[in-house]
Amino acid sequence: MRIFTGLIFLLAAMGQAGAEKRPNILFVMSDDHTLEAIGAYGSWLKDYVRTPNIDRLAAEGMRFNNTCCNNSICSPSRASIISGQYSHKTGALNLGCRLQADAPSYLVELQKSGYATCVVGKWHMEQWPRGCDHYAVTTGQGTYFDPVLNYPDKSKRNFKGYYADRYTDVALEWLKERDRTKPFYLSLHFKGPHESFDYPDRWEHLHAETDIPEPFNLHEEVKETSPLLKWMHYSFMHDDDAPKSYYEKVRNSLPTAESEKEKRSLAFQHVLHKYLRCVAALDENLGRVIRHLEEQGIKDETLIVYTSDQGYWLGQHGMFDKRLMLETSLKMPLIVRYPGEIGRGTVNDRLTMNIDFGPTLLDFADVPVPAEMQGVSLRPLLRGEDPAAWRRSVFYAYYARAPAHWGIRTERYKLIRFPDVKEVEFYDLAKDPDEMRNLGADASQRELIAKIDGELTALMRDVGVTEEFLKANMKNRKRAPAGSATKSGGKKNRK
Repeated sequence: MRIFTGLIFLLAAMGQAGAEKRPNILFVMSDDHTLEAIGAYGSWLKDYVRTPNIDRLAAEGMRFNNTCCNNSICSPSRASIISGQYSHKTGALNLGCRLQADAPSYLVELQKSGYATCVVGKWHMEQWPRGCDHYAVTTGQGTYFDPVLNYPDKSKRNFKGYYADRYTDVALEWLKERDRTKPFYLSLHFKGPHESFDYPDRWEHLHAETDIPEPFNLHEEVKETSPLLKWMHYSFMHDDDAPKSYYEKVRNSLPTAESEKEKRSLAFQHVLHKYLRCVAALDENLGRVIRHLEEQGIKDETLIVYTSDQGYWLGQHGMFDKRLMLETSLKMPLIVRYPGEIGRGTVNDRLTMNIDFGPTLLDFADVPVPAEMQGVSLRPLLRGEDPAAWRRSVFYAYYARAPAHWGIRTERYKLIRFPDVKEVEFYDLAKDPDEMRNLGADASQRELIAKIDGELTALMRDVGVTEEFLKANMKNRKRAPAGSATKSGGKKNRK
């Protein structure tokens, strides 16, 4: 009997030891933080961004260069991250969305498996977080100053000061008071650097006397280079009755500028100064959380993920926004640190997606991935493996407003389709990584376009979406080029 009892205790101890080996997880997500505004990605802004803490994560872990969202707009991307599903599966096609009641959730699975779970910051979906022991989240966008956070007991708490400072205070408070018998999962969702890119006074000095270099295509003639995508979006944004972005408001407030080009350059400087200061304040607060993990001696036991809900143009193609299936808005930053498995300073160029985040976290937590999730775990890539069967293309669809579109991005090519026209846009990313030359009407590309179009058809079948569904659910299509059959309808939506 004593031997039997001793065996039970031994097995229990082994089980507890196994549980203790599961990593803590810190998942940090910003809003509209394009990878070009992170020093580790080495863009033309690398000498102007202030992201030492994010850069350090990249130096100590893996940086992904081709992580794509499947719908470049805030709420749908967040729904895809939580559920591991494309927008057409989640039903979260546009802003103001909610996850379906039976949608899978990696948060729910982590909590069920014994993790202490918490979400702090910008939530931006209609229903409150599921699968959380604790949360303190915004309603909608939230504010840059004096934020208000909602708690599970339906109470609200008003804070004074800059949002990132207060979000981080709440996250650190939970980390200090959490149940230490369990591994933890903490989501820290920053509001910045979403427009209007506000920052605390302490960062007013950053680049105060410095002009930020312009992207080479700030003054691109988009009507010529991309009449179906960039020009449709650009013309929509310049409608008198269209909702204006912060950049457009700044540009329109410069009546003394001598030319449209000068207006664009002046507005670029104004926005970039604010954006980079907003990013600096975000990175500063990420550093506070990392220092806490170091002080507690648990940094190396914690899987740390940094990402954003989508990319964002910083003047490329003459625009400040996301939405379109262009590289700058399609791609998301993704940096992962966990020294037990991930090599220092490693880089991965494989095609990865926001629907992969949930399966990856569950894999590291030793939790089965729900069959309903469409993403795959990135753990083999993080280990340095090179799976032969890895995805060769990603599917994208944007539903919200002109120009609604869908398409495929392969390792080299991008084909974009629209609801009401037969024409396509087509880019060779190997020869034209900045997407300056649309080859959709190039007769010499006809065979290749047909081939990639066939791959798009097969990919749509694989991910479970039809052209009929896309056309039926895409709104505000009135901005198709003159001479094309068009349809209009739906409400204008602006994040």
